[in-house]
Formats: sequence, structure tokens, C-alpha cells
Amino acid sequence: MTGKTKRVCIVRHAYYPEKPPTKRDAETLVAHGYEVDVICLRDRGEKSREVLNGVNLYRLPVEHRRTGALRYAFEYIAFPILASLKLTWLYLRKRYQVIEVNAMPEFLVFSTLLPRLLGAMVTLNLLDHSPIVVMQKFKVGRNHLLVRLLRLLEKVSFRYVHHIILHFQISQQGLKEWGIPASKATVVLNVPDEEIFNADAPLPVERENNHFQIITHGSLLEQYGVQILIQAVPLLIPHIPELKVEIVGDGEYRTHLEQLVKDLGLEKYVRFTGFVPMEKIPYHIYQADVGVISILISMVPNKLFEYIALSTPVVSSDFPAIHACFDNDKVMYFETGNEKDLARCILELYGEPTKRTTLRTSALAAYQQYRWKTQQYKYLKVFEQLMNYEDNQSDVVEEDKKINNRGRYVR
Repeated sequence: MTGKTKRVCIVRHAYYPEKPPTKRDAETLVAHGYEVDVICLRDRGEKSREVLNGVNLYRLPVEHRRTGALRYAFEYIAFPILASLKLTWLYLRKRYQVIEVNAMPEFLVFSTLLPRLLGAMVTLNLLDHSPIVVMQKFKVGRNHLLVRLLRLLEKVSFRYVHHIILHFQISQQGLKEWGIPASKATVVLNVPDEEIFNADAPLPVERENNHFQIITHGSLLEQYGVQILIQAVPLLIPHIPELKVEIVGDGEYRTHLEQLVKDLGLEKYVRFTGFVPMEKIPYHIYQADVGVISILISMVPNKLFEYIALSTPVVSSDFPAIHACFDNDKVMYFETGNEKDLARCILELYGEPTKRTTLRTSALAAYQQYRWKTQQYKYLKVFEQLMNYEDNQSDVVEEDKKINNRGRYVR
């Protein structure tokens, strides 16, 4: 690839720059000499064509709305079709060497069909899993027809792409169950943008409140389990009179969560901030004594690392994927979905300030190996390997020819 322009296109069914992983990844590629285009959704008021920090944006006229099954169906059909048309048009002009598709949906990878046939390498960045999200969203089981169809499409998608980027540690058995060849997979943890969540920056000395404050932040979706935290609040109030819970973010489940707060009479203790720009999130984390992750699906959320990077002790749902990163002396775990056990953990940290200090200190030390300044090279290596795939294949062919020639000479 020496002397050639390295061109990459990222396709993401989401807004940009609202979603941090895509923004961080794209800007990392730009900083290392890649020309990067992003095809994404277009929100109201956004430009259809824009350049941000060296990243070329192509926004499609589709908005993300979670208003029912029919809207979901329309959106998840319309965007892949439009993305395929835009990507093909751009590819014929620019000849991308690598196209990255961010899931979900996983079948979005098929929008790359013509570029792939013409020689582009395709990688799937597996941020979310359609079958799990649908099961949680629509309260259906693994054997539901739609879930089975999505699982099939997911496996076909894994076979179709040249490489898969995962955001959590997974065993060889786990890869096999998912239908992912180990040779195709690279784990790149979804860690924070260090320009915003800087683990080396000195912590602010002053706090603006005297409460015992709990924070959770991010998209307000049912599968992220904020309702479990709210249900734990009545169990905490008798023991923590100065309790405050701040829920930072927005999403389709916010109305339900606000109604739950009203039904439980917790308006005095629970505050919803609504949407907060990413660069403002650290201020809210600095005000908190504990960060809570009450997710109901197995994943390693970005906010886990954001709390740890800013020296905030974490209480988290007990999932093996999170345990693989931080053990019990770095993160305090509660039984997933159990508000009583969550309350127990928070009360223990409230009553033992030294334990809060121990958790944040040991977690921050462990976090050093996961920081983006380290993870980015694993991410970049995927692109380097895909960029050089043809050269590597040519070398293999030439070596095979030499071996065959040597064999004929001996005979």
C-alpha cells in the first residue's frame, strides 16, 4: 500500500457525531493517514454533506424513531437500501480498500455487495446484536420466528465479511457458538475518547453538592435497566437521607422511567437531565459518589470505562463479559435485575468510604491496559491487515510457486 491513498468508508445506522465509538474510530483513522467517509442517518437540522475533523460525512434522509414495529421495519429496510446506493456510488468514484459496517443490524453488511465483488474488503464492527435487542424489546424468546431469522442473518453476515471487530472478551467456545471463526475476530474494547474522559487529568477539587449522589448515563432503553436503579431507591432512602440519583441521557424508555418515579413518589430524589452533549458528561460524573450500570443484556458498556477513567467507583450488573475486564476488587457486582442486591451494594459503599477509594484506585490501575491509546493499535491493525490482504495473498501464491518449482527440479 506504499504511496497509495488509503480510503475507508464506515456505514453506521446512527447519527454522527452523536455516537462516540464511530466518531472516535473515524478520527483515529484520519490521524493515521486514512481518508475516511462515513455514511449515516440525518437528524433534523443536520447537513446532508459535511466535513468534521477531517471525516467526510454523507447523511441519508432517514431519521431514527422508536415508535413501533412498523416504524422499525421501515427504518431497517430504508436505510440499508439507501446506504447501498450511496456506498456503491461513492465506491465507483473513490475505490475504498476497506469498508467497515457498524452493527446493528448485522445484515447491513450486504449494502457492500457490489464494492465487495469489485475487490473491497469488508469488516463488521459488532456494536450491538439484533437478536438480543429484539428479544428484549418485544418480549419474545429465542425460538420466535423473527429472532430465528435474525440469528440466521447474523451467521450469514459473519461468513460474508472478511473480519469482525468485537467489543468484549469471548472464549473459543463462545466464538464457535456465535458462528465466528477465531481467525476472523479481533477484540477492541469500546473505551472512552480520551480527549473527553482523560484518566491523566487532575480531578476537580470542588463538588457542587453535599448529597450522596448516584449517576447512570447513556441511552434510556429498557434493556439498559435504569428501572432497576429506580426500584432500588425506596430501599436506600431510609438509610441515605441525602440521596440523589441523576439519570443523564434520553431515549424511548424515558417516559416509562419518569412515570415509574412518579408512581413511587421519588421526584425529590431522582432527576432526569435529558440529553447532554458528550463533552459535558464528565461534569456530571465528577459530581457523583457512585456510578451504576444496571444493564439487563450481556455487554461491556462504554460508561463502565468512563466512570473508571474519572475515578468513580462502579456498581454493575454481574455479567461475565464485564468480569473479564474487572474482577471483584475493582467493580462491585450485584445480581442482574435484582434491585434489592443493587441497594445492598450501594449501602455498603455509602457506609464504607474507604471501600469506594479502594475500588476506584484499583479499577483505574487496571484500566491503563484498556485505554484507547493502547486499544487503537489493535483497531488500526485490522485495517492494515485488510489493506495488505491482496499483497499477502500474492506473496502466498508466489511462495507456493517457488515450492512447486523446487519440487519439480528435485524430481
